Amino acid sequence: MKSRTRKISKVASLAAAEERRFGEEAGRSQRQLNEQLERLGELNAFRHNYASKNPGATQVNSAHLKDYHDFLHRLDMAVKAQQQIVRDCEQNVATHRQRWMVKRQKLESLERVLARYEAEDNAYQDRLEQKLLDDLPNVGLKGFEGDDA
Repeated sequence: MKSRTRKISKVASLAAAEERRFGEEAGRSQRQLNEQLERLGELNAFRHNYASKNPGATQVNSAHLKDYHDFLHRLDMAVKAQQQIVRDCEQNVATHRQRWMVKRQKLESLERVLARYEAEDNAYQDRLEQKLLDDLPNVGLKGFEGDDA
């Protein structure tokens, strides 16, 4: 019986290492998403700040106004690109989290099987020890009965 416990223990150990690795990957992808969200926030703040400086309120030439609008357009494009990066990162996080959850569930199942096997091994060992203890007094008494005669 102990052999199956050892085998499942090795499998559980390998599954635990794999689950940890997948968890670390999920953590890395979450950190990357957080960084990209921060960049998007900075970019939106910069765009909002730049857009609030309306050059039309002062006298500027048409070339300067065109440059202003072109730059706002480039900022808008950068914001859209960053939003796409964030969406990709969110998808990456969801994928990694799902993979990790599958590994986590597998590990939990293996740990339950291992616990059951260990309990069965312990119960078997307890029964064996009890049987030996039950047999010992009988052996000891037979030896003492011969001394009385």
